[in-house]
Amino acid sequence: MSTAAEDKPKDETPVDAESEPELSELELAQREVAELNDKNLRLIAELRNTQQRLERDKGEALRYAEAGFARDLLIILDDLERTQRSASEADNVQSVADGVRIVYEHFLKVLKDRNIEPIDAVGQTFDPDLHEAMLQRASSEHASGTVMEELTRGYRMHGRVIRPARVVVSSGPAEQASAED
Repeated sequence: MSTAAEDKPKDETPVDAESEPELSELELAQREVAELNDKNLRLIAELRNTQQRLERDKGEALRYAEAGFARDLLIILDDLERTQRSASEADNVQSVADGVRIVYEHFLKVLKDRNIEPIDAVGQTFDPDLHEAMLQRASSEHASGTVMEELTRGYRMHGRVIRPARVVVSSGPAEQASAED
């Protein structure tokens, strides 16, 4: 006669062994969490390094942002030095005037290449966003509020005023100006 213990198949696992697969799943989950934490820390470190590198690159870019403009200005400086030497050796004034004109045109081209353009002022209606009134004068030729003379040229860069034109503005005919006072 067989006993109940003998009737039990041998490949059945005891009750305590049921928790072993749970432990291995727990261990797998813990390993996965540790790997993800490690990966996360590496990504954070990589992000910080990238941010620091970008800040350094930005600082360098800002520091040397005007290098191209400076090179263009140095060419103009060379032209001025040649003109100055030519002026000291020249017999006629016209050659010096031509040299100055060439330097001036070259300078305007450099400014234009950098999107820096002069502000038209003379004959325009006074605009405080573009002009700085230095004087006001009576004029029978110009209507009141019209720019009649430019003392210092103004400039815009990409449409934004970087220096307003300093101007003389008409107060209208002298008779009108006297009547208003």
